[in-house]
Amino acid sequence: MSPHTSRAAWPAVRSFFGPGTASAVFFLFMLVFVLGNAAAVHSLLSRYESALDQAVTLDRMRASSQQLAVRAMRLSDGALVQAGQLSQEMDLMDRALQALDQGGVIDGREVPALAQAAARDFLPRIRRDWATLRGRVQTVLLGTYVRDERTAEAQELPQVIQRQWVADDAETLLGTLDACADVLMPLLREGKDRALLASGGLALLDLILLLVLYLMLRRHLVRPLRELRIACRELVQGHYDVRIGYRGRGELGQVARDFNDGIRQVHDLLAKMREDQAGLLRADTIFQGLASNSIVGIFLVENERFTFVSHKMAEIFGYEPREMIDAMTLLSIVAPRERFLMAESIKASQSRRDGTLRFERHGRRKDGSEIDIEVFSSTVRVGEQVSIIGIVQDITERKQAESSAQLAAIAYENSSEAIAITDSAGVVIDVNPAYSRMTGFWPDEIAGELLPLLRPGRHNRDFYDDMWHAINTQGRWEGEYWGQRKSGEDYAERVVMDTAWNHDGSVNCRVAMLSDVTQKKQIEAQIWNQAHHDPLTSLPNRQYFNERLRAAVQSADQSGQALALLFLDLDLFKEINDSMGHATGDRLLVEVARRLQACAAPETSFVARLGGDEFVVLVGDTPDKARIDALCRAILDRITEPYRLGGDPLRISASLGVALYPQDAEDAEALMRHVDMAMYVAKDSGRNCFHYFDRSMRERARMQRDLMYALPQAIEDGQFFLLFQPIHAFRTGRIVQAEVLLRWRHPEFGVIAPADFIPFAEERLLIRPLGDWVFRESIRQLARWRRDLAPDLRLTINVSPGQLGLEDAGLDVVFGLFDALDLSPDCLVLELSEHMLIAEDPQVRDRLRRLHDSGLRFSVGAVSIGMPALLAVHELPFETLKLERATTERLLDGEHAAMVSEAIITLAHRLGLRVTAEGITRQAQYELLRDAGCDEGQGYWFDEPLDQEAFERRLRDEAGHRAVH
Repeated sequence: MSPHTSRAAWPAVRSFFGPGTASAVFFLFMLVFVLGNAAAVHSLLSRYESALDQAVTLDRMRASSQQLAVRAMRLSDGALVQAGQLSQEMDLMDRALQALDQGGVIDGREVPALAQAAARDFLPRIRRDWATLRGRVQTVLLGTYVRDERTAEAQELPQVIQRQWVADDAETLLGTLDACADVLMPLLREGKDRALLASGGLALLDLILLLVLYLMLRRHLVRPLRELRIACRELVQGHYDVRIGYRGRGELGQVARDFNDGIRQVHDLLAKMREDQAGLLRADTIFQGLASNSIVGIFLVENERFTFVSHKMAEIFGYEPREMIDAMTLLSIVAPRERFLMAESIKASQSRRDGTLRFERHGRRKDGSEIDIEVFSSTVRVGEQVSIIGIVQDITERKQAESSAQLAAIAYENSSEAIAITDSAGVVIDVNPAYSRMTGFWPDEIAGELLPLLRPGRHNRDFYDDMWHAINTQGRWEGEYWGQRKSGEDYAERVVMDTAWNHDGSVNCRVAMLSDVTQKKQIEAQIWNQAHHDPLTSLPNRQYFNERLRAAVQSADQSGQALALLFLDLDLFKEINDSMGHATGDRLLVEVARRLQACAAPETSFVARLGGDEFVVLVGDTPDKARIDALCRAILDRITEPYRLGGDPLRISASLGVALYPQDAEDAEALMRHVDMAMYVAKDSGRNCFHYFDRSMRERARMQRDLMYALPQAIEDGQFFLLFQPIHAFRTGRIVQAEVLLRWRHPEFGVIAPADFIPFAEERLLIRPLGDWVFRESIRQLARWRRDLAPDLRLTINVSPGQLGLEDAGLDVVFGLFDALDLSPDCLVLELSEHMLIAEDPQVRDRLRRLHDSGLRFSVGAVSIGMPALLAVHELPFETLKLERATTERLLDGEHAAMVSEAIITLAHRLGLRVTAEGITRQAQYELLRDAGCDEGQGYWFDEPLDQEAFERRLRDEAGHRAVH
């Protein structure tokens, strides 16, 4: 290609690479550059992170090997070590070694295989040393299962040797891992240094490229645009001699040249316009100034059409001036119904000498809406030409104000609401008739006086200070006020006081609207009293007490004073209510409430009835212990005095619980819980006494709260275990059954009995998973024992009422286990409490029948007098009746207890039931029950509750004894 051809093609190339194309190429280049940098940095970081994961894996193997050695040595010493933890650690070592050799995932991280030859040379040694240590650990673990019962002296030397072997093997493996790590760490540092060096190089290259791009953009884009901006700003300011000095050949150069040409043309045109308009401006200045600044519309009519309208005139009617000039007549701006009258007025004005005209009409705007207008016009004659010049004023607002003022006056006079108008200081200017009717004061009696609302009265000083502060700062106050009529009668009024302002911001007047709300306040007080008081005793009810208690606790927190809460419960009130009737019980409660109020000082105490026979007394004013003791004794003495309720004198006692704030609780709810606990301790102590909440109750409450929240996690962590209490047949002395006992091994509170956590499980709907676990473990153990030791053994499991009440109760899972383990359902006995029979829940009874039809057997436990259970035999499928522990303990107290027990046993046998006695601790009890015909028994005289291993030994010993005989 010739040089001439190249020069000819260059402008075309420059034209193609304009700002748009250049911008696209620039951003494409930057995108490729950024992606390249990101890929390079990611590759460097990936290599470094891979090496770092290998080093972390080696370090994890070092820690795991030492933990394995320590646990193995502890296990060889006989310490309690969970085998599952040893298995997990060994599995981790195997997976880590596998990952270093072939790659894998450790603790959620992808670990690549060792690629460095120097590091891979250690893998055979690590694998060999780990195999040695693993064998030692497995030997120790296996030894714990087969350890015999030799003396400690006989086992001391092998354990020492075994521990030394484990320690030596762990030290050898640790040394090999350290040597491998020593080789790997320089490689890791070398990779890190390479990554840092490469990152620095990329950063330097980025800086150089960005600097080059900045210089190019500054020369070919920033500088031309800056010159163009400066020139445009000078042009806006009126400097039409400005020019752009940029001479480039691209699009920006062409823009600069076009701009300079346009400026020259504008300059020439403006010079010519100044010459033409100079004369017109001088002639039109006065008239245009008047028309432009007038607050009224100005018009000129010639030949019945507008030839001039001011902007204000056009604005009044919603037009642009050009829309009205030469197109509209004076009549067109008036409502059609009034155009005839306006035309007659114009004719009349033209016949008068001065030709003036003034009228008010309804004007018509462009959008069809109507406004009130006032027109002043004059007729001007120039030769034969008759013109009308005039002004138009929009008086709509004035008309509305006049109408509003008239309506306000009517409303003011006829309003049912009392209205008072005062000056800025609150002195009455006027009042309406409704005010006079409400207060009894006529306008001339109160005018010039301070409004009664603003005068000090029955309200405190803060009330008036707050009122005036709101009026002076916000111009408005709203509230309720107790005033006094002219007759002296007190009344309540609802007041809204507003301020009317002048244009300069000063107060014009203040307007008070007053409503008589006396009757409303009386109704509200009556409703509040009914909602917050007990209808029987007229004492504050539970809702009112809870509000008062929370307020008292908050006040005590602020003042630092103490509170005392007394919780009173009448002893044996239910028996009195049932035997003497509810009417007598109600009269008794009324008298108890009266006596309580007489004992408690009203200025420092608050007495309330929570419901039923429960009362509370809240004592404030920093009560001391001596004062509280005296109050409790006075209450108990007063309560125990005879009651004369229409018949014989009646006596009753009460139990009192006492709790102090803040010593015994951190809030109102905790205070109520603790005083309730103290009351029940007083009732359990023999009734007719009082008891303070103490630290032991606090610990008990804390334990119950912690157990409630820890129960779900305990089920997941497997903190529960089973005990088995043997049940012996009286005839043969053999173990025929075992009662399954659930226990919770809590990490803080130790072993916990079911009575302390089963209610929480039922309340939080956790009884299903807990019960499922008990059934699964029990049935698996039973299947093994029946197969290997006792073919006729049966297990008794206590069933919670909450579990039987569930639609999908966990009892159904046992049938699948029976089929899988080849067990007959009648080998499992479900023990139900006597209270479940009293409740008579149809759902529970239906489930019992269906489970019995499926093969399960039932026992009713903890029977005292036996009547509910015996009466339910014909309705529910029970086969065993259990005598409770308390009945067994009283057998030796006298002949009466033994006779009652024998009668229950005989009656049960007549009904086809077997009888099991629990709580047998002495041989004499056993002999009495055996002679009375009792079938089976359990208790510490036979066996204590045994764990799985101890119960198996017990079964094995019994099986061996039978084999000998």
